[in-house]
Amino acid sequence: MQLLLLLVKIKLKMIDYVRLKVKAGNGGSGAVSFAKQKRRSLGPPDGGDGGDGGDVYIFVDRNLTTLLPYRYKKDFKATDGARGAENHKKGQEGSNLFLPVPAGTRVTDSKGNLFADLTSSTEKVMVAKGGKGGRGNSHIKKSDLRTKIAEGGQNEGDVWQWHEPGEEVREIGLTLELKLLADVGLIGLPNAGKSTLLSKLTAATPKIAEYPFTTLEPNLGVFRHKGKELVLADIPGLIEGASEGKGLGDQFLRHVERTRLLVHLIPADEENPLLKMFAINNELKSYSKDLADKPQIIILTKIDLLSEEDLKNKISQFKNKKIKLIPISAMSGKGLEELKDELIRRI
Repeated sequence: MQLLLLLVKIKLKMIDYVRLKVKAGNGGSGAVSFAKQKRRSLGPPDGGDGGDGGDVYIFVDRNLTTLLPYRYKKDFKATDGARGAENHKKGQEGSNLFLPVPAGTRVTDSKGNLFADLTSSTEKVMVAKGGKGGRGNSHIKKSDLRTKIAEGGQNEGDVWQWHEPGEEVREIGLTLELKLLADVGLIGLPNAGKSTLLSKLTAATPKIAEYPFTTLEPNLGVFRHKGKELVLADIPGLIEGASEGKGLGDQFLRHVERTRLLVHLIPADEENPLLKMFAINNELKSYSKDLADKPQIIILTKIDLLSEEDLKNKISQFKNKKIKLIPISAMSGKGLEELKDELIRRI
């Protein structure tokens, strides 16, 4: 819950999608070395093995709320393993590299294959394995020596120089995509009252103004009612054609893919609020059928702006289609208790 409270308070621009290049460390080469012995110019081989290269891991950091650390730096590399040494000494292994991400981050490779979906605060995943260190010439035995000379026509001095180079590894491309962990997603038209509702139901303080597209990035708030606790996400407004890039597009819908319930806000002062609801639902379907199939609570907002007769006519549009509706006014508080109870009941 500490992470969620931080998300409510944070003011940094949300970075929720980045592409990185990562590379594990290369393995160190095996050594060529010979033990020193009296009266012999060349003692037995004692070259040690090279160290393994460092691995690359991605792990969840509770203190992170966005992918901001990767806004500018895109290339990351673990250290290489060191070369082996004399007297059978193995080279030092490369240091592993650990890249922190917030909970809710999906990690995919350049082909879109899923490495991991990191939703737990204790999860980590290896995304690149370090190269194996090469063997030193201490691995040569006299029997191998005779075989190599017989098969390859090499002289004894050349064979004793045998060693393996360290394994080299390739750079790989990764995509990190943050999808917020929330129970309920608030969706709807720009200026439908999502931010105002979030501020009334939680301690969140999103920007609120009387013009469209006030919300330019998702906001989170913690909702508490009757001993229950839920996380609400306010998603920037959708318009018809969002799936084609109109308005702010539909890029923020990834943040409600994990939610269990959608709260669909429709302004009562729209000329035809029922058609607006269908239009937004079509945008959800264009983005993801799974998202379109999520259960919804339909809310008619800003009812304080209408006369009783006009409000009755707007509500009747939904009743005729047998669509359950909760009329509310976030400013006056009318309908909010019914909405709170419904949120707890549905979740």
